[in-house]
Amino acid sequence: MKVWAQRRREDGAALASAVPVVEGASLLELLVVDVTLDGNRRPSKVARLYPIGEQKRILAQLAVPELVQFKGWTLALSGIEERKDEYQKIRSTSQTWVCQLYVPDAAVGFRVKDMYQSGVAIPRSAVRDGSGTRGRLVVAGDYSAALQRHTPCAELHGHQISTFPQKRLVNCGLLWMSDSTFELGGLHVSPAHGDRPEQLERAGWLCEIDVKERELSKAEARRLR
Repeated sequence: MKVWAQRRREDGAALASAVPVVEGASLLELLVVDVTLDGNRRPSKVARLYPIGEQKRILAQLAVPELVQFKGWTLALSGIEERKDEYQKIRSTSQTWVCQLYVPDAAVGFRVKDMYQSGVAIPRSAVRDGSGTRGRLVVAGDYSAALQRHTPCAELHGHQISTFPQKRLVNCGLLWMSDSTFELGGLHVSPAHGDRPEQLERAGWLCEIDVKERELSKAEARRLR
């Protein structure tokens, strides 16, 4: 997805204020993918920043990225930054990126589609063709009574004022991000019902930016009749 990206650390130390991840760069492409890093056979998750339309040129990278916050159009990723020290050895330090999403003027929130139903994976074609649920996406740390600990939680709030979110994921994580969509994975708390106890089920959301459709003018509506 297209973002303006800033970082909060320099060589692992906190900065007084955030600075651009890539000095002199403006809008960048943010992708989260699984790759095979040097010396490792198993794929590892990384977050990468590229120039727009140039996915062969990596400008910055975070290893083992974690989504720590998402509010409005801003997300924060925490991970490991690797750089060579004065002895040409790889030094790994903590880093946090704060990314402001570039969205269309008519964007009103997110459209979220379930990847699982009662813990069973939904076929990709059905997910793709589904209408999804529309609302405002929020990710933050919260206490989960089901897990009995604090954990990242994702909530989708409707555009209408409501006490409770429309949807909620606990133990939430960012699985991948492409140029237009991303997937959150986690657990859904299925409440107790009758003799069945409370259950934790695997869940996931396919998220895309929701753009408000322009209303047709009277002349356009007449032409479609």
